[in-house]
Amino acid sequence: MRVGIDTYSFHRMLGFLRDGEAAVSVTLRNGSTDAIRAAADYGVDVIAAQTCFLPPARDVDVSACVAAAGAAELVPSWGAPNGLEFGANRRATEDLAWWIAAAAEAGCRLLRIVLGGPSMRGLEPDAVRTERSLPVLASLADLALRHGVRLAIENHGDTGSRHVADILGRLDHPAVGSCFDTANAVRTGDDPVESATELARWVMMLHLKDVEPLERQVSHVSGPCSVPFGSGVVDLHGVLDALDTAISAGAAVCIELGQLAPDADEDAMIRSGLDWLRERALSRR
Repeated sequence: MRVGIDTYSFHRMLGFLRDGEAAVSVTLRNGSTDAIRAAADYGVDVIAAQTCFLPPARDVDVSACVAAAGAAELVPSWGAPNGLEFGANRRATEDLAWWIAAAAEAGCRLLRIVLGGPSMRGLEPDAVRTERSLPVLASLADLALRHGVRLAIENHGDTGSRHVADILGRLDHPAVGSCFDTANAVRTGDDPVESATELARWVMMLHLKDVEPLERQVSHVSGPCSVPFGSGVVDLHGVLDALDTAISAGAAVCIELGQLAPDADEDAMIRSGLDWLRERALSRR
């Protein structure tokens, strides 16, 4: 099992607070490689670097980001908060096209992307969003293929896993797959194990979170609080079992902390999550 960290886990330390979160000491510089270096210090195999915490696209030194990741594979994690806006945002499309080319030049072979964001949920029918997204995604996918890069679409709290599966099935492109996020499945009312099973053939990366029950969330934009693995409502073993083939083929299992309770300790949660994953990997040998 290849384990990793998504730098969104450090969002409070970068000075970014979601609704209902408590401030912590800002120890990492937003717009720098600090968050990447912080993730690298845990000795992980993969670092998913949120591009929203990096400089604007054409000011980013992607090679410096790769260097900051050290021995870990760097996966640019593009698009927060609203991604492509389901094909409606031309500037976002151009930004992602730049990232595809720049990331490939720096040796990155996978980008996680989002089509929209939680604040956009329910504003349009899924069918409308699908029809508008498909031609944009097809063009970006062809660009990615030419650069030897793959795009992993995340279920980003904006739409259910079935909608993501429908888009992937209709697109049917070798350069496009899924980044499956367990908490986002909960946020949209999906069962994480059923969703993982539905998306399994496309999964290139996993954001593994355990969370509190949905009824405790501040809002659907914030989502339920992340909690230590094994203490929440997500059947983590069931999800990993459903994605066993993808994980065996190299799909990274990344810890990502989303909404955080006031007393949450990011370092302790990351370390306990890595221990949980490594113990599971050992038990499966």
